[in-house]
Amino acid sequence: MQIYHTYGELLAKVEKTGQSVQVLGHAPDGSPVVAVRAGGDKLPAIFISAGSHSTEHAGVSAAVELIEQLHTDHQVYVIPTRDPVGLGGYAHALSLGLGETPVLDSFAQVEEILRREGEVLYEDEGRLLALVGDYGYASNRPGTHTHDAQWGFYLKLQELQKTRPEVLAPLRGRRLYMTPAQAGVEGTGDLGRAYTLIISLEGEVLHLNRFHDTLWAPVESRVTRQLLARIRPGISFDIHESQLMGDHYWLSARHQKNPEDEAWEQRAARATIQAIAEVGATLAEDGDVLGGVPIEQTWFRKSEKGVYWLDANLRGEGLNLMDFASRIYGMAFGTEMGMYGSFAHRVRLGMLTVQSAVKVFEERYQ
Repeated sequence: MQIYHTYGELLAKVEKTGQSVQVLGHAPDGSPVVAVRAGGDKLPAIFISAGSHSTEHAGVSAAVELIEQLHTDHQVYVIPTRDPVGLGGYAHALSLGLGETPVLDSFAQVEEILRREGEVLYEDEGRLLALVGDYGYASNRPGTHTHDAQWGFYLKLQELQKTRPEVLAPLRGRRLYMTPAQAGVEGTGDLGRAYTLIISLEGEVLHLNRFHDTLWAPVESRVTRQLLARIRPGISFDIHESQLMGDHYWLSARHQKNPEDEAWEQRAARATIQAIAEVGATLAEDGDVLGGVPIEQTWFRKSEKGVYWLDANLRGEGLNLMDFASRIYGMAFGTEMGMYGSFAHRVRLGMLTVQSAVKVFEERYQ
């Protein structure tokens, strides 16, 4: 299972598959956001996405593997990563503001550059937020405030939005790149990726797996929405991982608009979680879903162990990609693999999720 240290490595691998590669648009660094056409010619199509959170790199590798290993007569469209900049790493993201790529080996180096080259907007123990050029940058040392520094800083930014909005005011309408600070995560590490946030024009702190239902949207979300409109998939997948749940796994499903679609969604969910359990994966408990928050206080409801149904109306923050796909096109699933399992195991679970649900999908359209 390959780890892609640069976006160029991923593009080279995709080209070697011999499948048709379409350029949907370009990220802020000029990198093409690509979709790969695989599978057969049968409709409706299957849509697979990964990498909107570049720190969740096993999902990216799983999506690339599925280009050749998802055997189906249906058309398949794969966006292997929706954040080429973040995949390139924190030094690459920082080059957008600096105009050159720095050499980064430590958080101390990151902090020194942000203080020297940027305007510091916020700082506390282990955390630094600065504006460099047209981009925001956050450095967050691991272990200072929470077991996962990235998640902790994300929550801190949301708190600042409510209590000290003047701190984030210079970042409105801008991108904000965070250090992952995940030393124990194979494929990500402390600086190996950049977690991309966007501060909306209203000051809301969001990430690239949002904006799909909004007119004001970053290019990555916009071109994904356009591809969906063109192919109108019968089933969609977005492969994610979670930093909050060790090596556990859970499947997120979406309730459908009509009884027939709902029945097939439930059937595919049951088949998928059964296949995941059969390979020895540890299925998530309720407290894993949002870091110990009781399930009844979240926007999820459980149908069986490891299967959670997401209600975007309860969550707020707009629609993520699978919320959006399910409301317009039909069946949709997200995966959440615990990021602290082995990389190969995480990739396998991502692939198995898609392969298992697609078997049910194919039965529907025999």
